[in-house]
Amino acid sequence: MAVYKRSYKIYDGPRTPAAMRFSVLTRFSLSTLFQSRIFTGFVVLCMIPQLFGAALIYFSHSAAAALILNMNLQGVQINNAWFATFLGVQAWLGFIIVAAAAPGMITRDFANQALQLYLSRPLSRAEYMAGKLSVLALLLSFFTWIPGLLLFGLQASLEGHGWGWKNFYLVGSIVVSGWLWIAVVSLFSLALSVWVRWRIAATGLIFGSMFLLPAFGAVFNAVLGTNWGSLINLSFVMRIIWSSLYRIEPHFRRLIGAEQIPLWSAWAAVIALCIFSLMVINQRLQAREVERG
Repeated sequence: MAVYKRSYKIYDGPRTPAAMRFSVLTRFSLSTLFQSRIFTGFVVLCMIPQLFGAALIYFSHSAAAALILNMNLQGVQINNAWFATFLGVQAWLGFIIVAAAAPGMITRDFANQALQLYLSRPLSRAEYMAGKLSVLALLLSFFTWIPGLLLFGLQASLEGHGWGWKNFYLVGSIVVSGWLWIAVVSLFSLALSVWVRWRIAATGLIFGSMFLLPAFGAVFNAVLGTNWGSLINLSFVMRIIWSSLYRIEPHFRRLIGAEQIPLWSAWAAVIALCIFSLMVINQRLQAREVERG
């Protein structure tokens, strides 16, 4: 049928509520990510530590199963340090996923001038960023606090004797540490991605920042004879905060050499990084660009 013979009418189907408009971006961004078999396969592989953790908890409470598999797990202790280690491993696996996912969601919009099309719809800049951040938050949630809570419930049910109530603070530790990591990594990755219009370069910049910043901090410490340069090392400050949340602070601080860094400074560094990332994103997230000849 010729185009001029078609009769067009206004769309009268179901509409997304105004408060959930950002979820449209989330849904389509997730579907685009999982169209890649490599990305999907890597996400599946990242779930292996979760299965390993669940198996370790089960076998540590089942002498018969451990005997059948010829496993000696008498020295394994499922405690606050174990959950901190598990969340640390999962957090870094999640970081790799974010480094692979974040640039593709942002760089294409800026490189192809698609941002103007988004913001010409009834969609604000805050809703646009909420849609993109929700993708990373969902991905990281399934690798941090959600499996952490499931493993805590498994350990509490198998251990019994009031273990769950005695260690109930771990629920808050798992949730707070997980969401703190989600906020920091998501904002930082998107802030780096909005300034680079090439996806591969943005991914390399995200990975490189995790090695360059600690190197600069080490040089700063060596030149000035101090430890304050370590505050630009994201993994270092996060370990300080997590050691406090999981109540392993004294021993862990001595282990990583952070005895001279107060806890408040680690929180200040993380909050400052989040604020800086938001400022960078807000600066670049404009509906138009000014070109100078």
